[in-house]
Amino acid sequence: MLVQGNRPRQLHWYHAGPMLFGDWGTSRLYVLGLCFMHAGHASLWFMLAMSCLLVAVGWAYSVICRLYPDGGGVYSSAKHKSQSLAVFGALLLGADYVVTAALSALDAFHYLDVPYPALCAAASIAVLGIVNVFGPTKGGTAALVAAVLTIIFSLIIGVASIPWLPHAHVTLPTGSPISWWTQFTGIILAISGVEAVANMTGIMVEPVEKTARRAIWPVLIEIVILNLFLTLAVSAIPLDILGDGNPANAYTAHRDDMLRLLATYYVGPTFAAVASIVFALLLLSAVNTAVTDLVSIQYMMARDRELPHSFSGLNRWGMPLIPLAIAVGVPLITVLIVPDVGHLADLYAIGVVGAVAVNLGSCVTSMNLPLKKWERIIMGMLAVLMIAVWISIAYEKPHALIFAGVIVAIGMTARWLTHHREAIGGTVTSLVGQFIDLKTPAAIENPTHQVRFLVATQGSPKLIAFALEQAKSFHAEVLFLYVRHIAVPMIGPAHRADIANDHDAQKAAKQIQEQAEAAGVPIRFLYTVADNIAETIVDFAVTYGVSQVIVGTTKRGTLWRTMKGDVIQGIAMHLPDRTQLLIHA
Repeated sequence: MLVQGNRPRQLHWYHAGPMLFGDWGTSRLYVLGLCFMHAGHASLWFMLAMSCLLVAVGWAYSVICRLYPDGGGVYSSAKHKSQSLAVFGALLLGADYVVTAALSALDAFHYLDVPYPALCAAASIAVLGIVNVFGPTKGGTAALVAAVLTIIFSLIIGVASIPWLPHAHVTLPTGSPISWWTQFTGIILAISGVEAVANMTGIMVEPVEKTARRAIWPVLIEIVILNLFLTLAVSAIPLDILGDGNPANAYTAHRDDMLRLLATYYVGPTFAAVASIVFALLLLSAVNTAVTDLVSIQYMMARDRELPHSFSGLNRWGMPLIPLAIAVGVPLITVLIVPDVGHLADLYAIGVVGAVAVNLGSCVTSMNLPLKKWERIIMGMLAVLMIAVWISIAYEKPHALIFAGVIVAIGMTARWLTHHREAIGGTVTSLVGQFIDLKTPAAIENPTHQVRFLVATQGSPKLIAFALEQAKSFHAEVLFLYVRHIAVPMIGPAHRADIANDHDAQKAAKQIQEQAEAAGVPIRFLYTVADNIAETIVDFAVTYGVSQVIVGTTKRGTLWRTMKGDVIQGIAMHLPDRTQLLIHA
């Protein structure tokens, strides 16, 4: 019997929240300066408008997470309308991730105040790409520490600025409503994080609606309140300080490191130097997140036959190498061609706004979704607003439209080639595995076995033979679990575990079947994909109520254990006391 297992739901709100802050929170590091550059002392009103939009989008995505508990990102939700629309939305989101990586890397080195920040940014993206070849899973801790420290430092800056706030110079916006709208669309950079949260609903602990809500709202409240507070603090700094002695440069001198200037002015240069290192680390963690998210989009599209099958090929570390090369190469080239935070911000907005508009529009027009009437009306109005913003950006910034158009065109071309690979003479090939019909002994159909073992293996003959001997001694049923390690975040439904595309797993299943039939032992073959092998094994052990987990000693070297952690140790730490762990050396 073949059981294609669900990915375990292990993501709690206190995990998802910091991950969301890593996206939303980093925007503060460049939005403050961009807002002041665009609006000057009227920036408080524009920041207030952006905060209102952020609240509205956050609320809408909390609803989307409720509607799509198995994955509510644009690629998953738009599928219910059209597969082509889903691919279009995913490519727009991919454009967003490209610029996120480039912009975050560049701004990180502006905060560090190093020479040649664009070259340093490109080098950092390349280094992160090399590290990701090994699919590290321990970077989340560093990102969490950087996020927490950023919140603490931001709060310190905010508290230190309180005595100066009565001196803040706030003016009303000047110009026409059209110019206000243009300025507003120029600072919409803080909404992409909700797409990442929606994509993670497939691994959130249930009830997903509650988990998503508890992840979104605390982060949203912190960002809105502190952004408004810090915007007011910027307006309280004299123009000669903002312009480094020249008031004429006040609106642009610290566009790329405004939070560092606030730290220096309100707290002190030593504090600012330390804070800038933390801010840079958070920005670099955002680069890493954007790269892995971009890999994930390509991987899932390849699994859905929307990109060539070669895009889903994994190395021994569980990382798809072709998508990784693209996810690193495109942002690296982008930051070298466009080495300016302001210009990158123009490219950034068109991708994320387009993806959000597609997601909201797909939900509102799907009449079978359980949306309340007032929810559908408000989300519809928000979708129209996002479409208007997207059109405005495309009109005002044709270079941004060209950038997004090139990425969408390349992606759609690759999709067309994939769909028509046979018609064009096999230019693009796809190796589709055949589903295995596992014929197990009759006893497997009897669910009354009192003893059940779980064996985690990828086909070790010695481990299989040992487990079958153990099972014969105890008259036990054996569950053989094959975990395909995926080192990138998975987008979409939690049950996306397809053995038909995994030839190694098919081979292992056939081998196990033959040995089980020869030994006369009832078995089940479980197949799943996961980014944490140890937690997945424990999750299956608990789900199936096994009395014993049998694993073999790993042949992985020190580097694997350093990057991934020791699997056996992870199992031993979390396995329930009632379940034995047997290690076969």
